Parts: sequence; structure tokens; C-alpha cells
Amino acid sequence: MSDEVNLQKLFDDVCQTLSRAGFDIASANAEEDAGLRVRQEPDAVVVGWVPADQLDPAGRMDAEYEGIRTALRQALLEILTQAGFSVQADRSSGEVRVQPA
Repeated sequence: MSDEVNLQKLFDDVCQTLSRAGFDIASANAEEDAGLRVRQEPDAVVVGWVPADQLDPAGRMDAEYEGIRTALRQALLEILTQAGFSVQADRSSGEVRVQPA
């Protein structure tokens, strides 16, 4: 299989795993949607989170949601690791990178 086919299969497997774990996944292309997003990069599948406006009704520009990001990152790492994926956390962005085995 080509790298592109393998990455697409990895993307599909990650999405299915997260769906089975109870996560709703927003389209990575839908910029206005909040929630968990999964996207493909040239060498990995990346899982990130975009908060909804309802989390900060005051609209603060500095709202970082670090506690939520930390808890979600840990949950993603545990779920994806237990499912057999190779994962890394990017602490600065809060995203989780899933790489082919």
C-alpha cells in the first residue's frame, strides 16, 4: 500500500476509535465548528480541539482552557494508546499526533 493509502486508513481508524469512545468529531475543514477535529498531515493524523463560544460568554481573547485541554489530551493519549496507536502530545498546541506504526 502507498503512504497515502496507509495514512487514509490511519485517519479512518482514528476517527472510528474516537467515535466508539463517545467523541463527536467536527470536520477539520469546517472552520466555524467547535469540537474535536481530526486532520491528515503528510506524516501523521492530528487530533485537536476547538472550544465553543459558549465556554466563554464574555469573549475573552486570552481564554486558553488549559484545564480542559490537559484533561482532553490525557484522555486522547490513553484511548489511542490502548487502541494500539503510536501517539505523541504536542503540549504547546494541545494536539495529539498519531503516526503510522
